[in-house]
Amino acid sequence: MSAFPDYLLKLSVGLGVIALFYHLVLRKLTFYDANRTYLRLYSFLCFIFPIININHYIASEPTPARVFVQSVPTFTGITAPETLISPTDLPGGPVAAAGSWVLDATDWVLYIWLAGVVVMTFRLLVHIRSYLRIRSQSRLISNDGVKIFHFDLHMSPFSFGKAIFYNPHLHKPDELQDMILHEYIHVRQWHSLDVIWSEILCIINWFNPFAWLIRSAIRQNLEYIADQKVLENHPDTKAYQYLLLKAAIGPEFSLVNQFGYHSLKQRIVMMNKNASPRVLMACFLFILPLVAVVLAAFRWDLPGKGKKVINFYRTPVEVSVRKPKNLLHLSGVVMDGETGKPIANLPLKITHDEVYVKTISTDMDGFYFAELPATPEKGISHTYSIEYDGPNLYMQFSAGETYHGGFNFGERFEYHFIRKRAVPDLRNFYYSIDSKPFYDKYNPSNTRVQLKTYLLENIAPHKKEMALRVDYINTHRWSKDVITLYKGGYFDRKKQLVGYEGELNLFLDGKKATPREINEAFRNYPYFLNEDQEKRNFGGYSLCKEITYLTFPLYRDAPSAALVKGNVQVKDAQSFDPARLKNEPYLLDGFRQVYGASSNLIPEKQDIKRVMLLKGQLAKYYDPALNEIWWIETRPVNEVFGRPDFASK
Repeated sequence: MSAFPDYLLKLSVGLGVIALFYHLVLRKLTFYDANRTYLRLYSFLCFIFPIININHYIASEPTPARVFVQSVPTFTGITAPETLISPTDLPGGPVAAAGSWVLDATDWVLYIWLAGVVVMTFRLLVHIRSYLRIRSQSRLISNDGVKIFHFDLHMSPFSFGKAIFYNPHLHKPDELQDMILHEYIHVRQWHSLDVIWSEILCIINWFNPFAWLIRSAIRQNLEYIADQKVLENHPDTKAYQYLLLKAAIGPEFSLVNQFGYHSLKQRIVMMNKNASPRVLMACFLFILPLVAVVLAAFRWDLPGKGKKVINFYRTPVEVSVRKPKNLLHLSGVVMDGETGKPIANLPLKITHDEVYVKTISTDMDGFYFAELPATPEKGISHTYSIEYDGPNLYMQFSAGETYHGGFNFGERFEYHFIRKRAVPDLRNFYYSIDSKPFYDKYNPSNTRVQLKTYLLENIAPHKKEMALRVDYINTHRWSKDVITLYKGGYFDRKKQLVGYEGELNLFLDGKKATPREINEAFRNYPYFLNEDQEKRNFGGYSLCKEITYLTFPLYRDAPSAALVKGNVQVKDAQSFDPARLKNEPYLLDGFRQVYGASSNLIPEKQDIKRVMLLKGQLAKYYDPALNEIWWIETRPVNEVFGRPDFASK
């Protein structure tokens, strides 16, 4: 688990560089919009920097750039021994006593970090609850794009999201004009998103003072932006500054943009500061060399030929604790896909990290076996590959096994059903079987014989399925049906098995359907269905759990004005009940919503901005089977995909 604290440490260093550069170089410049972009962008990129390895791009040729980067020391985090979730997960590792649980340093790092995240998340939820309580106790007086609320609390005006709150009894009308303008700028520029991001940043990095420094900088810079916009049209800067001091009343609410808080002294200083010369915009470029140094420090040294770095991947499959620590058994059975008979004497080439090792052959039962040395290394992966690329009788196939420190390698053995090149409708298929039941009982002195017995004893279900595939291909030269049920298996137009009766659910236009209903819907469609007409939800071995068929497109470009005219009824969004969308067809912001093929969202009532009922030929433009379909909008007009020109209705 050492990769996780290593990642946190590198993330903290990245945030430190970004925070210090801002406070030492950018903070006193008056390029507030550029500072906003810098704080958002680079604080986000800090999460990506630790997983970028520039050695992959610079190490191939001995260029001068490489000399520079190699001069930067590698920033290595916690180097505790690599451990898995359980001490028994590492093949060949020490076996813990039954019921025992051992925690090392990296485990404690994770649990302490999680505890802090939980506390900080609870803190955020408390703030959200406080905001919702204030909102519920406030009176909505305006809803013209921006919602304005009145409350009776003794606190400074604030904004959050698309709402502004203030107490009209605490301020004079001429003061309220400036206050509302200030908060209106916060709303229009979506400053609440920056606030939320700063809170998330501190939830994840609660232990890091630089994260809190960035949070404070984000909040402060947002106030600079709003102050600057107000003063562009304000006749008296001093009066506005006095208003800031006067409005700082009541408690500070950290989740929202509050008019009279967030470093008033510094805000006043920045208001009186002369605008920075445009030439100083070049200061933003100086962060790029620092980013290059950070990436160089975060790099991983490239291992030798054929090696590569693995970050966080952990196999979810459990491997027996009796699995040899330094051995890998590359083993399986190769069968003729058409006849189901074993393929004997098939030459198989084995390579290690793309370097040839040896060639082995299958026996009379199609069984192959190789016992190979494996030395897992932390952070470095190696791969054994086995490949057939011989005469033209059979199609080429390959398989392999990758291993590295902390990885449960040797987790499966494989069955390969390969086809002759002369059988185009049949494909190569492979199945696998977990190795744990074998290793739990095996005798290391007789591995080959026991492993062959284990594989042959469990091959029957896979041979049966392959026989079903072949039988269908041989009995169905061409099927006009989109989906065919044959001997308990569902086959598509390409003659491929896609699922089994009782395990595969079929849907037509979002509703559960029978094969007959689906085939009738596409009776006059002679071609293979494309991905817009058929949505597959896969399970295992290329079989599906669900398939949704569509007779209409999920979205279309805006229709012509002639189709729109006379075929639109505008409805009142406030009185529209979204619950009816559960049973009636609709498009949401230009996209058709249907189970199994799209997001299938039903919008909240308060989010609905516009509602239209499309009728006649306009409805058929979106779905030929309909005479009416709802058009629902929750986004600004310019963000709705393929929006018809309703003005010409």
